[in-house]
Amino acid sequence: MSLERALAHTARACTALGALALAVMMLSTSYDVVARTLFRAPLHGAVDIVEMMVLCSAFLGLPEICLRDEQIRVDIVDSFVPPSVLAALKVLALLATIVFLGILAANVTHPMMDSWRFGDIKADTGFPTYPLYALTLFTLVAALAATAVVLIRTFRAKPAAQP
Repeated sequence: MSLERALAHTARACTALGALALAVMMLSTSYDVVARTLFRAPLHGAVDIVEMMVLCSAFLGLPEICLRDEQIRVDIVDSFVPPSVLAALKVLALLATIVFLGILAANVTHPMMDSWRFGDIKADTGFPTYPLYALTLFTLVAALAATAVVLIRTFRAKPAAQP
């Protein structure tokens, strides 16, 4: 199995888990509202659950978005510059993305280790916070690798013929 294929499978699994996190967030919120209204018995830790699931749903989608190169773009200059400049801008954007993801990943490592060392937990649920940091770090590294794959694909692609 090639590295790109393994990365694609990992990215797809992350996206599926992100969708599951979104479903858990919606169900826990709905249950909390209904139980609070009808039975005066809210879901204990609902806020913690939603906080964790927001993090999961946001970061778990990142690797596949980067691998498919489907980030949100502002294409104001696309029609004003020649294709060669546009290609250079794309490479520059991919390099900036790799640097940014690397900085984020590096800055998650220390808080993750502190969370592990000090036994930090979520207030209402008692859930340890280091797995959330670890998940964030994993998804950032996977997104970084996916962006590197896209960059390599960009260099390997043959330039489009100009009219």
